[in-house]
Amino acid sequence: MAEGKWIEGLTATMPVSAAAHKVLSIRLAVVRHYLPLAVERAEDDIEHVHQLRVSTRRAGAALRVFREVLPNRPRRRVRRLLRRLRRAAGQARDWDVFLLNLPQARALQTAAGRPAADFLLGYGLGQRHAAQLLLVQAAEQEGADLHAAADELLEALEQPRDNDDPPLRSFALEQFHPLFTDFHQGVLADPAQPAELHQLRISGKRLRYALEIFIPCFPEWFQQQLYPAVEELQELLGTLQDAVVGSERLKDLAAHLRRHFPHYWPRLRPGLDGRIRSLRAQIPALRKAFQKWRSRWLDLAEQVHEVLPALTASAARS
Repeated sequence: MAEGKWIEGLTATMPVSAAAHKVLSIRLAVVRHYLPLAVERAEDDIEHVHQLRVSTRRAGAALRVFREVLPNRPRRRVRRLLRRLRRAAGQARDWDVFLLNLPQARALQTAAGRPAADFLLGYGLGQRHAAQLLLVQAAEQEGADLHAAADELLEALEQPRDNDDPPLRSFALEQFHPLFTDFHQGVLADPAQPAELHQLRISGKRLRYALEIFIPCFPEWFQQQLYPAVEELQELLGTLQDAVVGSERLKDLAAHLRRHFPHYWPRLRPGLDGRIRSLRAQIPALRKAFQKWRSRWLDLAEQVHEVLPALTASAARS
């Protein structure tokens, strides 16, 4: 099934309510598709959980983008249900990634690191199993409600509207300006601390998901250059966040083992300490990569600022 990244059939001139209906129909359908797969067949393919997480993010982003034209009660209801499913899928996905990374951890492949590797494998599998139970529970509690709430929301969008239903182009520009400005200001601030970089990643996600919806309203190079640049930063900051959070979690786990299981600690210490060091060693290179990306972004942002006035004027005339 298509991931719902780009929405076929959207045009810059279509009424925004019709655009909202089309986007939400597709994005909610993707959630509905992956929910049973993530619950019942997660062991067959870890992508089922990953795609459920991504699809709930995209559907939630569409609710946020179109909130001005959506009926409030069903919008809030769908948002709440999506949030619960996204969080449950997110926990399961995080442990999938944890387990995927273990075989590539050099510190765990040595003879001294093997006890820690075996321990972390068992620990990760236990956490992943617990996360799957929470995902199943969330699906059982929220799945049927999500279907009903989604249907209610889409039916409300099918109702006749007043003449005050602007074209997607003008609506897109109104939404794009603050999202782009927030993200660009975050880049200009040149963040260095993990919390600041994480906040930049969040603003980048909002811009990225909005661009996926509004791309028919902008020049082609927005899709060919601007979107990939934001996407690249997402991946870079995601890797950085994984290294920072991963090293801190392992540090806390090591402290717990040392304090409560001193008998086992000498066997586990070489691998755990080595893994923590290797994760921390990634951080300087990733920060350097961010600086290189930032230099390219500043040039690209200037091009965006050059075309926005003309795009805004064109939208005002339409």
